[in-house]
Amino acid sequence: SVASSSKIDAIRSVYGVSVAQNLMAIEASDDDQSSSVFEMHGLISDSNYIAKKITMVLFINDRLVECSALKRAVEIVYSATLPKASKPFIYMSLVLPSEHVDVNVHPTKREVSLLNQEVIIEKIQAVVESKLRNSNEGRIFQEQSVDPSPSSPMTASQASPSVHSTSGFKMPRVPHKIVRTDSQDPAGRLHAYMQVKSPVNVERNNALTSVRSLVRRRRNPRETADLTSIQQLLDDINNHCQSGLLDIVKHCTYIGMADDVFALLQHNTHLYLANVVNLSKELMYQQVLRRFAHFNAIQLSDPAPLLELILLALKEDDLDVDGDGKDDFNKKVAEMNADMIKQNSELLDDYFCIHVDEEGN
Repeated sequence: SVASSSKIDAIRSVYGVSVAQNLMAIEASDDDQSSSVFEMHGLISDSNYIAKKITMVLFINDRLVECSALKRAVEIVYSATLPKASKPFIYMSLVLPSEHVDVNVHPTKREVSLLNQEVIIEKIQAVVESKLRNSNEGRIFQEQSVDPSPSSPMTASQASPSVHSTSGFKMPRVPHKIVRTDSQDPAGRLHAYMQVKSPVNVERNNALTSVRSLVRRRRNPRETADLTSIQQLLDDINNHCQSGLLDIVKHCTYIGMADDVFALLQHNTHLYLANVVNLSKELMYQQVLRRFAHFNAIQLSDPAPLLELILLALKEDDLDVDGDGKDDFNKKVAEMNADMIKQNSELLDDYFCIHVDEEGN
């Protein structure tokens, strides 16, 4: 760089315009003989600077050196203050008494250690953090114009009028439709990027869709047993269905759980709190009605004893754990229920595909 150039000019000529235009000046000093004596002048990148790795240019008493502890400390401040993807550019020049610098840390004397290093680093951290927080009022986002022509210009959208313009350097051309967004699928969908298929492929896909629909109907049969009561319950559900709520549940995007009961859902531009417990109960109830007498059976390798299952259920629901004679009482209740279930085993097998043998398994 030119000897008479400023630090900003030197950085611009060595590291590029995009680095130099996103720097902020910082200063720190201390004159406490008991703790630390130093002066620091530097330039640090702001929130508009984007890089894949940290760059730190450190001069101590006008000598280019490295200090891993200081570099790590500044990187921690950026990670905690700005988005995780941001890696800073740091230029610092420290002036302190030569006897406070230990240059024998590394054989090449490139790495140095400082007297009262923790105190100095803590003070520099505080200055960097304060500067970042006070300057985080606006960011510049580069976006592509909608013009589909191959030479579409890049425009700079400013988040705040106080942010300086990016004119003066040429941004690289970004491919058309580089960002995928979809309100119903946060991961994005690729339909907009696929080439238009020929009519033959469209007809083939329509045929495939019809076959899949047929298979899906076979797997999830909607027809129920020949019972008027079941059909009446299904008609009652269909007649009381709220179309707006159905559309929200059908086309919503799951955001996350707000607590143990409520989930956060997004539909179009609205956010909803949904009671997962009530939704699950209603879902299971409707599934049971629509699949009545058409359930898929799961065969256990070792049939489960009905009596022991009922005892487990009674023990799970029993709040009075210290009650006397509870075990005998629960056993009698379990035996009565097991006998009742065995008597209705044919009904359970026909309606719910639950098979109970003569031994109560």
